[in-house]
Parts: sequence; C-alpha cells; structure tokens
Amino acid sequence: MTALADDTLISVRGLKKHFPIQKGWLQRVVGHVKAVDDVSFDIKRGETFGLVGESGSGKSTVARLILRAYTLTAGEILFRQPDGSNLDISTLREAELRPIREQMQMIFQDPYSSLNPRMTLLDLIGEPLIIHGRGSQGEIRDRVQELLTLVGLRPEYVSRYPHAFSGGQRQRIGIARALALNPSFIAADEAVSALDVSVAAQNINLLQDLQEKFGLTYLFITHDLSMVEHISNRIGVMYVGRLVEVAPTEALFAKPLHPYTEALLSAVPEPDPRARHARKRVALKGEIADPANAPSGCAFHPRCAYATDRCKAEVPELRDMGQGRKVRCHHADGLSLTGVIPA
Repeated sequence: MTALADDTLISVRGLKKHFPIQKGWLQRVVGHVKAVDDVSFDIKRGETFGLVGESGSGKSTVARLILRAYTLTAGEILFRQPDGSNLDISTLREAELRPIREQMQMIFQDPYSSLNPRMTLLDLIGEPLIIHGRGSQGEIRDRVQELLTLVGLRPEYVSRYPHAFSGGQRQRIGIARALALNPSFIAADEAVSALDVSVAAQNINLLQDLQEKFGLTYLFITHDLSMVEHISNRIGVMYVGRLVEVAPTEALFAKPLHPYTEALLSAVPEPDPRARHARKRVALKGEIADPANAPSGCAFHPRCAYATDRCKAEVPELRDMGQGRKVRCHHADGLSLTGVIPA
C-alpha cells in the first residue's frame, strides 16, 4: 500500500464497480453494467472536491463505494486515520468498518425520503449517537439540540416530526445528522438539487461555514456546474463511469481540456442577458452512452465534434497535464476549447 501525501485525506485508486446483468430462470450473468470503471483521484484534507457529470455517469456510485455502502469490484480506498496512519478501507469486513463510519458520513439527495417520517428529530439525529454509544439519553438530547442550533434550526424542534418542515429545513436536518459523530469527511450526494435556488444557496453557505468551523472535507456530487463552481476547490468530470478531466475549479471554468467538459460548461446559465448571445453553446448529439454496452475506444466519441478514427479504436488514458490538471483525451494538446470565465 502506497503512503498518502501529507495533505491527502482520501485516495481512490483504480476504483471499479460492475453490476451483473442476470437473465432467465437460472439468473445467469450475461453481462455487466460498468457503473464505475477505473476511477482514481485524491481528496485533500479540508478541501471540497466536486464530482460532476450527467445522470448515469457514476457519480453517486463513487460516493457509495468510498463509504462502503457498495462492495468494490476492484481498487483501493486509502483513508488517513486521526493518528496519521493510512488504512485501505476497501479490504475491511463489515464489523471492522464501524469505527471508520464515525469519520465518514453522507448527506443524501432527497430531503423527504432520507428521513423516516415516524421518527422525531431527536430520534433521527440521535440515532448515530445511540448506535455508537455516545452518551446517556440526556447527553444525546443535549447534543441533538446543539446540532439543530448549529444548522440554523431551533433546539425545541427535537420533538417534531419531518412533515413539519420544508425541504430546505429537512436538508438541514440531514446535515445535522451527518455531523452528529464529528466526522472528518462528508459525501454530499446532490444535496441541494431538490431545493429552490435561494434555499440551495443558503444551504451551500451553511456547508461552507461548517467546513471552516470544523475543518471538514467534502466530496460534493452534483450536475449543477454553477453550484459546484461556488463551493469546490477542485473538480472531477465523469462520463460513463470514468473521469475524463480533473482540474482546479478556476482553471477548469476558464479553459476546459476535454470536449465533454466544454459542453457541460456551455450549458451553465448566464445571468447577464447581454452576454447570453456571446457564449458558444455546444449541443451534444444523442444520449449518454450505456455503461452496459459502452462504445469502443473513447466512450464520448459518438457525441464529440473532434473525434477521429483513433478515438473510435483506442481508449485514452487519464494524462497528467501539469498544474494539477488531468484529462482523458487523445487530442487535448491540440484543442482550444471555450470556458465560461476569462482565462
């Protein structure tokens, strides 16, 4: 196991998750859905790493693999312990994962279905504390009230049920639950996509305030590039189970290196009406490729305006382009792609 860099909290290496396709009475395996296929990246301590891409690109599966909600097909997930040692959590059994789960938590996409309607806020937020034996009944109640105050809700709400709250408030309840065990890492899976823009912005600001206060590290998954620009330090772009580009946020928005990234950026809404017609809109052909039957060579080539015969035949590697940038494209050196902020 290779040691982590001093500033790295999590390192994902060669991550794969292939779901079997079964058919017939005997449920024979006739193929695999390659939801995640050889994904590698590092998340530095205290940063927000954004993961973007269309629905079906494998973003949420990556988060669930890191938190070991899914069993890996292949790969390593190295996690830095509080004592500074490195641990490959991809090899741990379920019983061995319990202490790790205290340090790694998740905020789910749907603020309605992720909260049990039959449980009060005391039960919902206090459940992780009970499972891990953190304090007496009175101490747990005090901790839940403290967490509610921390996320901008009133402490006397502990006896209320989720139906009494709006979507934005429910997501704050989810944030409070994720914070209950004082984790160092939180995966936010489309945590604001179901909310109105103004409410989503408030919750994003809350996440940033909590990050600064507690030194949290985030994996922020979204399809909204304007939101990920606001919160992320670095961004990974996924397409059909693979990373196609990784870059610091400002560099990626100023000058993308992959045609798919350029297309995603061109769809970011422009708030200035005078600038809307000046931006080049890249319209992609067709739909995202099927991860159970991906195209040969570069999976993006059927939708790419720059594709050549080499793209159709040869799978590109994720190349290091310097300055913290990586790209999976044969022609990245020769393309001049358009971003959305001045370079």
